[in-house]
Amino acid sequence: MQKKKIMVVDDDKNTRRLIEDILTKTKKYEVIQAQNGEACLRKLDEENVDLVLLDLQMPGIDGMETLKRIKERVRHLPVVIMTAHGTIEKAVFSMKLGSYDFLTKPFPGERLKVTVKNALEANALETELQSLRSELNHRYRFENIVGQSGSMQEVFQAVEKIVDSDVTVLIQGESGTGKELFARAIHNQSKARRNKPFVAVNCTALPESLLESELFGHEKGAFTGAASRRIGKFELADGGTVFLDEIGEMSLSTQAKILRVLQEREFERVGGNELVRVNIRLISATNKNPEEEVRQGTFREDLFYRISVFPVKLPPLRERKEDIPLLAAHFCQRYSEREKKTVNSIHPEALKILMGYHWPGNVRELENAIERAVVITGATEIVENDLPPHIVTIGKEDITDINETLPRWIEKLEIEVLRKTLLEFEGNISQVAKKLGIGRATIYRKAKKYNLPISR
Repeated sequence: MQKKKIMVVDDDKNTRRLIEDILTKTKKYEVIQAQNGEACLRKLDEENVDLVLLDLQMPGIDGMETLKRIKERVRHLPVVIMTAHGTIEKAVFSMKLGSYDFLTKPFPGERLKVTVKNALEANALETELQSLRSELNHRYRFENIVGQSGSMQEVFQAVEKIVDSDVTVLIQGESGTGKELFARAIHNQSKARRNKPFVAVNCTALPESLLESELFGHEKGAFTGAASRRIGKFELADGGTVFLDEIGEMSLSTQAKILRVLQEREFERVGGNELVRVNIRLISATNKNPEEEVRQGTFREDLFYRISVFPVKLPPLRERKEDIPLLAAHFCQRYSEREKKTVNSIHPEALKILMGYHWPGNVRELENAIERAVVITGATEIVENDLPPHIVTIGKEDITDINETLPRWIEKLEIEVLRKTLLEFEGNISQVAKKLGIGRATIYRKAKKYNLPISR
């Protein structure tokens, strides 16, 4: 492992030598010395340094001025201040200027080693965080959401106009079209909110009795089992974005509370009287028709108008089949890198099958199919046998082919409906059986027959 380079800046030669002896004995560090601030700044221009140990009291440029100049040159370089008892107040002030910590002379060798270790680890974490933020900004930029079709380009161009506003956005689309991906893209493109929290809530994943507590938090003793105060999603997202997925599943009473948050920017925790004020942007998503829900009385009209100031409709994959080759190549590259393989192409016959399939599970289903193919293939190219059998069956022959026998036509329709419902409920057998009106055992048997994914 490469040694970390530590610069010790002190006008006292004995102090510099003592620190060098302590640190070099660990075999982890290389130490370079500088007798004053001027020498420190010169060496920083010449060498890459991982940490600076800086004395405050020095002739010429003192430690405080040296610290300012270090931060101007190398902003993220960690600096630990060394100070005598009489200048602790200055040392504390130096932390406001960007120093990581301070050591009071004389300090034990163990304290020195712990401080140096912590400073380097903290800097490594900060560097990793910056890298992750950069990756997120790159990953969720609209031009990196794969889609060359005219319908997707229209969506990209429209959404780019509102990323820096606080307008509420309603994303409509079938399951698997990438609604949360778009919500994250909007958040990560926003200059004001990109470094603040993005908090996603799946409104179908929680029973109504818990959803209010999840969104707004609760006070200790608010209900049975509330042993302590809990901070809700809206409060956690202060300054950032709340994404409510499948908002149409909320009860009318919870919808009324959401409306108040949007209007007043405040709410009360469950069981509490204190008003909590928040600054959030709301992005919602649904796979239903919200206008129809309003007509049926299951969705509040006033809330609908509040959340849909800027509506976005994501087209299903079957309506933008020209994106399939591009998406398939994108997922092939992603999972090939993850699996450390060299799967770099898709055979034309396999691609033809992908183009012929109807994709009820949309982009998510295509991604899962390519991931499976990359994992199981032993070649550098995805071929027909690497694809899920049901996709091959339906992709090869149009489901409405008049030359099919009636039993075969019914079977293909059954595969399509079962596949779509399993994807909708993420393989949950109980929910699928309830929606389709058939027994759990039948679902298990048919899923096994058609090689469809289930969760037990």
